[in-house]
Amino acid sequence: MGGTRDFNTFLKENGWWIALAVAGLVLLAVLSILIPMFLRRKKKPVRKVVVSEYMDALGGEANIIFHELRGSRIVVKLNDYSLLDKEKLKGAGVDSFILMSSQLTLVIKGDASVVYSLIFPQS
Repeated sequence: MGGTRDFNTFLKENGWWIALAVAGLVLLAVLSILIPMFLRRKKKPVRKVVVSEYMDALGGEANIIFHELRGSRIVVKLNDYSLLDKEKLKGAGVDSFILMSSQLTLVIKGDASVVYSLIFPQS
């Protein structure tokens, strides 16, 4: 029984240190699992801009009356909005659309100025 009493005394005297060490080991184990998970997360690659996809989705070059770059958005006015293919535009990299009166605003997933200069190089 002398050994048990010594162990109990040891636990009473060093309980906080033991608890701190166990908590540190648990934290280390959790971090060793979580950190690699966050490091492996990859950003979605930026899709290459294909000019013909944009032009086809907007109804062709002849359907575009007006175009302008406004910050992170491209504003276009079309002759015939029935030729607009929103699904093709989404596939080409358009995040969302704002259709107001006679103009269509395209919100681009990447750098809108790069997309704009590729689609409308003469501007």
